[in-house]
Amino acid sequence: MLPGGVVLEDGHCFRSATLRPLAGREEEWLAHHPQTPNAAKVTWLLQACLLELDDAPVTLELVRQLLVGDRDYLVLQLRRFTLGDDIHAVIRCPACENKMDTDFRASEVAVESRPQTAAAYTLNVSDRVVRFRLPTGGDQETVLGMPDEAAADELFNRCLVDDGGKKLSAEDRLATIEAMERLAPHVELELDLTCPDCNHRFLQPFDTTAYFFDELSVNSRQLLREVHALALYYHWSESDILSLRRDRRREYLGLLHDSLRPQV
Repeated sequence: MLPGGVVLEDGHCFRSATLRPLAGREEEWLAHHPQTPNAAKVTWLLQACLLELDDAPVTLELVRQLLVGDRDYLVLQLRRFTLGDDIHAVIRCPACENKMDTDFRASEVAVESRPQTAAAYTLNVSDRVVRFRLPTGGDQETVLGMPDEAAADELFNRCLVDDGGKKLSAEDRLATIEAMERLAPHVELELDLTCPDCNHRFLQPFDTTAYFFDELSVNSRQLLREVHALALYYHWSESDILSLRRDRRREYLGLLHDSLRPQV
């Protein structure tokens, strides 16, 4: 179930998603596109691995209409399918700058579910009513490459459906942004850490989507070795091997290792 859901202008609502795990071809694409912005990576990955939204086939347009929180939630589930529930990360202490290890579970990441009821919402600000919608993946892609302040302004302007007839003041703009935050689903993780070297305690925001993409980029050489081994001994094509899920690929590699191990 999506923590937010997609409500279209005609009132049609999508509440649930059917995902398949990553296959080798998705791992390969992500490993070879480390410079692609994360919003574009998420769109590409979900278009490949989302099978259905409710009972509707998935299209690129529909993937881009997913709320940001829903997209983060789906990528988090794909991470669990692909690499398991355990996450091991290395964090740098902001006080002494030494690196420290931290472990947690993907299933422990806080998910704030806020089921959507409309494609757009109204809010009373000052002397008028404004209408707004919530940011989507398509909005994120549109502002890629812009400076942070310009990107934030453009993102807000895209989501402001009706300003009530005049430009919003700074206070009204802030009130609208706060309303968006209250209505949007969120997937957020803030680690409460204590440095083992200097005992400094701090809160560290953790982007699970970005970290997952970093993990797959690091694993690119390992994927190549796995393809090489399976092609060498089973004589399968690269395309056939990359169509396998990671767990299935690893099962074959385990069997291969056992068969090649010298018998005592």
